[in-house]
Amino acid sequence: MSQQINLCNPLFRKQEKYFSAITMAQALGLILLGCLLFYGYLLYQTRGLVKQTVQMTQIRDTTQHQMTVLATSLAARKPDPSLTAAVARAEHEVQARQIILDLLSQGELGNQSGFSDYFKALSRQTVNGLWLTGFDVTGNGTDITISGRALQAESIPVLIRRLKDEPKFSGAHFATLDIHHPETPATSTGTPGTPLPYIEFTLGKQETGQPK
Repeated sequence: MSQQINLCNPLFRKQEKYFSAITMAQALGLILLGCLLFYGYLLYQTRGLVKQTVQMTQIRDTTQHQMTVLATSLAARKPDPSLTAAVARAEHEVQARQIILDLLSQGELGNQSGFSDYFKALSRQTVNGLWLTGFDVTGNGTDITISGRALQAESIPVLIRRLKDEPKFSGAHFATLDIHHPETPATSTGTPGTPLPYIEFTLGKQETGQPK
């Protein structure tokens, strides 16, 4: 009785070893080294973030402290009475001017054309050696008072004649003329000083109770 043996059976073939122990050890070492490098990089990044967090926390605490100190200082500070009074006066002046503007726009003050024409006329009719220090127009423009200074008294009638040529002053009638010498200023020692080289005058309407 004979028995055949199949030598081509895969079970009897020599098995090749694809990975030796050394190769596997090297691969494991490389993997371990990669893990260590990655861990080191993460650790470096984490330390940087922690440092930034600490710095931001310090900045936040400092800012909160400064805000607390500032709020306490502002709460304890009292407003300056002089500034408060100045603001109140300014507000009252604005309100008064607004009331005047409203009256002008409604014609309640009589003269709606304004007084710029008077000033234009005065600027055109200048007299050498004479200058104005005051100008007052009341009512609807019929009551006019002019005050000024002159080096010579003769220059005052010249001003009056020139103003008569201006349409704005054509109907004006100056019933009073007051001319006087200004007070002589005293020196630092109290003695009278040098008299001033001009006279003062005031042109106006006739006062009530005086004869016309």
